[in-house]
Amino acid sequence: MALNRAYLNRVFAAPEPFLVTRAAVRSFAAAIGDPNPLYRDPAAARAAGHPDLPAPPTFAALVAGEAYWQLLADPEFGLPPEGAVHAAQWFGFERALRAGDELTAEAVPELMDCQGGRERVVFLTAIDDPTGARLATVRTTLIGPAPEPD
Repeated sequence: MALNRAYLNRVFAAPEPFLVTRAAVRSFAAAIGDPNPLYRDPAAARAAGHPDLPAPPTFAALVAGEAYWQLLADPEFGLPPEGAVHAAQWFGFERALRAGDELTAEAVPELMDCQGGRERVVFLTAIDDPTGARLATVRTTLIGPAPEPD
């Protein structure tokens, strides 16, 4: 199935704000195998100048996913989640995400094309705080499954 180009450049907001908790930061750090005490110990985080546990940079992918995964779940979009391969990720930050943040995310499919016989979509996701201040930007590239042989 081909990507539905009608979704190109439309804004898709996450269904609800994402609350960053200490437990989520610790769990994510453990999942990626990062032993940095900044991600586990509030005293270490404060000593390093953070008001609470900062999240590892790639944590922003979780927040971005809240916005773009709704498209993958939409059969009209044309890229089923079980067939999507994560091909690339880029992160830009105004400041670290951290425990206590309440974040909104809006994803825009900014590129849809076919590469090597596979559908490709690039999402640009803006992550903001409740005042609308931009905290991070995430660019995610997903590749669809190979077409079924004839």
